[in-house]
Amino acid sequence: MLEIKNLTKSLDGIELLKDINLKLEPGEIFGLLGRNGSGKTTLLRCIQMIIQADEGDILFENVSISKHPLVKRKVIYMPVQTLFYDRYTYKQLVRIMRNIYPDFDVTYANELVNRYGLPETKKYRDLSTGLKKQMALILAFAVRPAVIMLDEPTDGIDAVTRHDLMQLMIDEVANHDTTILITSHRLEDIERICNRIAFLEEKNLSNVLDVEGLKEDYAKIQLAFEEDVHLKIREKGIPILEVSGVFYTVIVKRDDEKSLEWLRALKPKIWNELPANLEEVFIAKFGGKRRW
Repeated sequence: MLEIKNLTKSLDGIELLKDINLKLEPGEIFGLLGRNGSGKTTLLRCIQMIIQADEGDILFENVSISKHPLVKRKVIYMPVQTLFYDRYTYKQLVRIMRNIYPDFDVTYANELVNRYGLPETKKYRDLSTGLKKQMALILAFAVRPAVIMLDEPTDGIDAVTRHDLMQLMIDEVANHDTTILITSHRLEDIERICNRIAFLEEKNLSNVLDVEGLKEDYAKIQLAFEEDVHLKIREKGIPILEVSGVFYTVIVKRDDEKSLEWLRALKPKIWNELPANLEEVFIAKFGGKRRW
């Protein structure tokens, strides 16, 4: 479907992405995770050819997008803010999109706009953040893309609107076999809808994994001690999710036998293992690298 091959990109003399390789499958929702500034948006912009990669190539169904620009019609990018839309109403945007994308489905777009009660004659810039996100997503899906890239699509919106957007994504994949590449800091959203994820860290993609399999790789452990061992655990590099007095919740990879043995050697009075969620795994991967 969509394949990224050996992509490298620098901006202002700083290398942001190096030898990125990823292959997206038809009908999957893929989550791209990483800390702020890790290069997630830069990668999406390179795929869409908004900025040019220094090295590597992007292939859609084995066709190079850089060499065949019309292929981009099948790969849509929805940024955090769609400033181009600001001065137009929904009806005006539909006319613009129809001229750019021959497969634009007006009936589908109108159906969704009516379903969610979005205003058709109000300028985009005058809409709330949630309504902007809904309208931009509807217009993107109405293009009938094979691949859609969404940069923080649920950022800054209320729970009801977020639920509607998430369901719209799930329905689109189920009904049209669309492939979605999504970035989000709302890890509960990623956990809910994505079947695979990858972590963007230190300029490269690491651990392209199945979401359920990843969570099974980690154990969340509740511990209680007779004394304060907070500093000892920190110095050992074991991520602490929560601490209250002598009660601790830590997260450890299940195959990290050295850390598990070290914790047991502290002779905790309580040892209770629980399943970890994606946010806790994210903290385990990235939280330990910050300065405490």
